[in-house]
Amino acid sequence: MPTFITAKCLGILPKDCDRNVTVRAMDTCNGISAAQSVSTYQLAAVNNGTIDFGCDNLFIGQIICLGLSGQDCDVTHVMEAGDTCQSVADAASIPLSTLLANNPNVNSNCDNVYAGEVLCTASEIYVKTA
Repeated sequence: MPTFITAKCLGILPKDCDRNVTVRAMDTCNGISAAQSVSTYQLAAVNNGTIDFGCDNLFIGQIICLGLSGQDCDVTHVMEAGDTCQSVADAASIPLSTLLANNPNVNSNCDNVYAGEVLCTASEIYVKTA
């Protein structure tokens, strides 16, 4: 019996997807984010409905979007033990408010970030609010 690969299997990319990547063996969302300079938040947001909350449904050969046209932050920092949002913002020469605006998954106390998480550190605000 023939096997058919559907668009859902490969990943349906948003029409305004600027760049994409094909998932390889052992890829994780944080690993893809770090290697491709895309924030963990952005990767999840542009693939909403494709990547689940725990990011444990990636599969080899899946094509996922990395960023949308006009909303593609590719200036990033991989959080390490001891990093704070203020130290990351200072190193990137951006205000803390810009860091938080581009990473809406990070709370105002910045106590929900973790080592390995990838944050957008661009000076431009890419995350569009409704």
